Amino acid sequence: MLPAVLVIGCIGLVSAGSYIGYRWFTESPRFDISSVKVSGNHKLSQVQVTEMLALGEHPNVFRTDVGSLERRLRANPWIASAGISRSLPDGLEVEIVEETAHAAVQLDGFYLINEAGQVFKRADVDAGEMEGLCIITGLSRERFLAAPDQTTDRLVYALEALTSYHANSKRPRVGELHLDNRHGISLITYENAIAIHLGSPDGAEFEDRYRSFDSAWSALDSEEHAAARAFRIADRTPSDQVTIAFAGN
Repeated sequence: MLPAVLVIGCIGLVSAGSYIGYRWFTESPRFDISSVKVSGNHKLSQVQVTEMLALGEHPNVFRTDVGSLERRLRANPWIASAGISRSLPDGLEVEIVEETAHAAVQLDGFYLINEAGQVFKRADVDAGEMEGLCIITGLSRERFLAAPDQTTDRLVYALEALTSYHANSKRPRVGELHLDNRHGISLITYENAIAIHLGSPDGAEFEDRYRSFDSAWSALDSEEHAAARAFRIADRTPSDQVTIAFAGN
């Protein structure tokens, strides 16, 4: 009987010790979270990210559900992904990846899209979130809701056109890209609203169309630049024919 009693006694002591240890780790002020380190943030401040965690009063580093906190951060449209780890004895380390707006798209209002053509938030125009962004037009909210994948493909196509265009910094700045199922893609310059009609090139043909535009643009003087209203590039490959319309024509 004595060995059995000793075993039971040892188990009791271990259980009591575990319980006391658990209480100490989960209730001791020593492990209250007092430090939150945030990395990967550029758009959002350290204070904003910390406030999103909503830790409450005296949060314990062991009792805190980091998975729940990660989901809470990902609910913010600017945060693409988030990871949180404990930094003992009293800290959390938060690593986030923010979304980057590559353009805005007009649906029932203006929305920001990332490099994958995904709409991630409605643009806050008053906060300057559209500053410097090209606006993509020609799509409807109804179509976006009915066929989101196809709409995303169209937005990726538009971003490819913009990326190829911006490869040459000497080209006039573009403020709008218009998508049309019948006439293809058109760029509208930020100054003077000059339309550059590209037709329907595939990804490999964009640079060919832009080279044709560059040749036509460089052949004009400053007065002709100011008077130009549209460039129409032949919808074929090679695109070596460019028609130019001037104000008053």
